[in-house]
Amino acid sequence: MPAQSIDSPAPSQYKSIKELIEEQFVSGGLKLPVFNPVALELRKTLQTENKMSMKDIADLIMKDQSLASHLLRLANSSFYGGLKRIDTISAALVRLGMERVVNLAMVTSQLLAHTTKVDSIAPYMSALWTRSFVCANGGRWLACETGYDDRAEEAFLAGLLHDIGELSLLKMLEKLSKDQTLSLALTDSLLNEILDTLHTDIGYRLMTKWQLPEVYARIARDHHAERFDEGDPLLLIIRLMDILCRKLGVGQAADPEIELAATPEAQVLGLKDIKLAELEVLMEDVMAESDTLLSSVY
Repeated sequence: MPAQSIDSPAPSQYKSIKELIEEQFVSGGLKLPVFNPVALELRKTLQTENKMSMKDIADLIMKDQSLASHLLRLANSSFYGGLKRIDTISAALVRLGMERVVNLAMVTSQLLAHTTKVDSIAPYMSALWTRSFVCANGGRWLACETGYDDRAEEAFLAGLLHDIGELSLLKMLEKLSKDQTLSLALTDSLLNEILDTLHTDIGYRLMTKWQLPEVYARIARDHHAERFDEGDPLLLIIRLMDILCRKLGVGQAADPEIELAATPEAQVLGLKDIKLAELEVLMEDVMAESDTLLSSVY
């Protein structure tokens, strides 16, 4: 029996897997839990002129008790915690600031979304989470190190969400795999083909659908593109982080032969070997933190 591809008909169906995925996306019948409603509403408050007060933000976060409890755990982790433990969302807002807490809410919601009960999908979920978390933290660090301090939190969120198309696809495939009329065999080759082929387009369309800022949608679309805007520093930063993840083997096979300093992204950003080596060391700690966070929700 020939290997199944995204364009071949699904078992017992005349539609291809690609068509089934597109049907789910367009119809809106599948409620994709890739953006927590509370976290998304929080994010959108930062885009409006009428800013919410800290009390309003704290009250909104408390509407989702699971989100709130995990956010506090993250705020007290080694990455974000101070000498004194934070026990309330209000205290987190005072210590960390409004934008950092809103981003932590998005981190928390994404962490909780990277779970599945389908064995064939589980390794892809954990790999995707680690890569997204590394790109987020590395993106923030690079923004500060390359003179874009005022866009550090944007870089963080861009890194966290740049592969949202993969999460969306994995959630759709999880649903399809439970449809007994399809008898869908999610082999590694099929999963890799689907993710590699479709995730940038789906990610861009998903962010547009949820009305997130164009900067994030554009990065989701162009972070693997052969031709890209070298004048977009956030895109350059996330592309470079994606390359670093390939070099270190974050969520994929490692390619230690990659020379980061030779990439167009590093050259345009003005990053030399010493600074890039520092980045690699820092990201080793981030990878360890990502594993700790993921284990807390499984």
